[in-house]
Amino acid sequence: MKQTPSPSHCPAKDISDEALAWIVRLHSGEASSQDRREYGQWRAQSAEHEAAAAEAEALWRDAAHLRQDGQTGLVYPGRNREGLSRRRLLTGIVGLGIAGGGLAVSRPYLRTLSSDYTTATAETRAINLPDGSRVMLNALSALDVHFDGEARRLVLKEGQAFFDVAAEARPFIVSVGNTEVTALGTAFDVDANATGGSLAVTVTSHSVRVRSSVSGLPADLTLSEGQRVSIDRDGVIGTPMTEDPAVALAWQSGMYVAENRRLGEVVAALGRYHQGWIVFSHDSLKSRQVSAVLDLRTPDASLAALAAGLPIRVTRMTRFMTLISAI
Repeated sequence: MKQTPSPSHCPAKDISDEALAWIVRLHSGEASSQDRREYGQWRAQSAEHEAAAAEAEALWRDAAHLRQDGQTGLVYPGRNREGLSRRRLLTGIVGLGIAGGGLAVSRPYLRTLSSDYTTATAETRAINLPDGSRVMLNALSALDVHFDGEARRLVLKEGQAFFDVAAEARPFIVSVGNTEVTALGTAFDVDANATGGSLAVTVTSHSVRVRSSVSGLPADLTLSEGQRVSIDRDGVIGTPMTEDPAVALAWQSGMYVAENRRLGEVVAALGRYHQGWIVFSHDSLKSRQVSAVLDLRTPDASLAALAAGLPIRVTRMTRFMTLISAI
């Protein structure tokens, strides 16, 4: 028998993500009766699944009435918040992202508002650090800085940042989850919003040491100038690939250069500049290869350009939700 969730029950993030993925799938116009049966089975697994399903359905009902704060980029529900989950009540926002369930959303997860430095939708920010190093934050990013007598430590909580490191005896270390990137007299880019929950590191000058602290995995890799590497969500370090530093730095001038990039990664980059969510009707669409130069400052026009060159359809479902589906 299905359990009734407690009003104070707060579903885990991954379960909430799966629930929202199901809801978007069921409203995409491509859902089958089998999909609906499977959704019923999914939500009946536990009280937590049921609570997540109720939260996702409330979010969908509110989708046409959302409003966005122009300063923070955060999206707020336009209706009353009665019945919303504890997580939504505590934050006062709706900002869920989809990580699985056959769909993907380009919006990041809820940002930690207590971060030292943050950026809003379509905002970039240059930061001069006390040691003379320089950081450029991409849109929808969050960074903490911790300098002491032993080391210069930074935590990229979300988004993307470019680090131009000043020479000094103390090590300069950027942490993202279980991964640490240590500068070896260098300039480098770290993208924590790469597709599939992965992390991408690109070196534009000198070299860095990439280290994964996940037990049982190959721990270290030295990455040289003109190389890019991906670290998957489980902490597995991939094989370094060649990348022109100009490509890695293009976002700082408002452009995005895709050279045989996955569509999911391209849409994730555009999503930082887009006023709302961009969702895929099927996960398989994310793997389509894209080679294009796109303007981040006009994300809707860039999405239209992708639709003109690929067998995809871009549909604006509500003011804040755009669906990408196959033709």
